[in-house]
Amino acid sequence: MRYALLLLVLAPACSHSLDEPTSPDTEGATSPPSGASPSASAVPSASPAADAEVDARFAPLIASAFRDYKAWGRVDDELRWAPWLCRLPLPGRARMSAADDGGHARKLYSVFARHRDRYPLVQAEAPVSQPVGQVLVKESYHPELVEEAPELPSDQPLPSSDPSRPPDHFDPYVRDGDRTYRAARFAGAYVVLKVAPETPGTDAGWVYGTVTPEGEVTSAGRVASCMGCHVSARHERVFGIAAAAGP
Repeated sequence: MRYALLLLVLAPACSHSLDEPTSPDTEGATSPPSGASPSASAVPSASPAADAEVDARFAPLIASAFRDYKAWGRVDDELRWAPWLCRLPLPGRARMSAADDGGHARKLYSVFARHRDRYPLVQAEAPVSQPVGQVLVKESYHPELVEEAPELPSDQPLPSSDPSRPPDHFDPYVRDGDRTYRAARFAGAYVVLKVAPETPGTDAGWVYGTVTPEGEVTSAGRVASCMGCHVSARHERVFGIAAAAGP
């Protein structure tokens, strides 16, 4: 069964490659405290250049999201307190990008959200407004072709491949027809966050960014390649993803 991308958090048109970093310009920017929700007051008043790839006002918010997002949890991970769930909880799972080109092409991904309760998981539901302070991070991975996916426990976290990170309740395998891929090497992260809608230099309050695996912010602000697609998203600038089906 193909795990096709029904709804991307970050659109296929976002073409700023995570594998070809540029030099960020963060001079004069002040980083917010870890865990702080982005808001208009967190953004310095300096005016960015209209064509800047890295807006120095927003780069610290993108960097902060990259530092903190692991603690938020994957949007489709069911391993949390849910007394009404009468089956074993499904883990977050790797999903396959449907993009044919650009930065999302040939990638697997998983989504994290600061406010998971406001993240839309069902395509057919009514539009869900997003609060100021919402931050979405899409982990991107290079796919690795494997013989078959092993049986994974659904009721306990898996050991993390990174000793500095806690165990992860995550299914890294994607079945695509007769082929199976594993989310292997981390390719970097895409970030979408919402500040006050009246904040100058934003997309009606939305800010976009990309981060390398090493944590270098390679774009931040009104990233045109992202904005061109996100403007059509159902939930403000958020597309959401299809909810996982139960066993």
